[in-house]
Amino acid sequence: MKKIAKPDYTEHAVYYEQFIAKVQADGAVLDQLKQQQTEVLALLTQTELTWLNRPYAPDKWTILDIVQHLIDCERVFVYRAMRFARNDRSPLPFFDENEFAREARINTLTPKRLAKEFKTNRQATLSFFSNLSAAALKRKGIASQFTMSVRASAWIIAGHERHHLDVIRERYPLAEK
Repeated sequence: MKKIAKPDYTEHAVYYEQFIAKVQADGAVLDQLKQQQTEVLALLTQTELTWLNRPYAPDKWTILDIVQHLIDCERVFVYRAMRFARNDRSPLPFFDENEFAREARINTLTPKRLAKEFKTNRQATLSFFSNLSAAALKRKGIASQFTMSVRASAWIIAGHERHHLDVIRERYPLAEK
């Protein structure tokens, strides 16, 4: 797939460095998103429902909550990237991930339906970033009061997902059985 160069520190808020650092520096961020899609879909289809619905501690998200969170965040970052790629200079607001999670009503979705939503969303993400010109990938805008480039959005999506997959592996060890 298309390579997207790593964004520099002027292309995102400092907060996102923790996610960008989790992405392989070779620029194959879209390949990583595709590979992570396989991991998430396997998690949803090969893990018992009781483990998908169990938080690792009180007041923590379930694996299904985390996957819905990944979908929501990916949509937000692709939307931001699309606006910036199209040279829209309007500042974009903050979004509250916890409010999104409360309103997602994840308990009404089966893992199969969530997997379908994840896969469809990821395919749209890969298509969007694959079709951008080099100039569009470098465009910047303002999101949550910070500068963000289009290419930083791709890297943030991949690193954010890697972060949560690592959390699942560390904190939900019984989900692998």
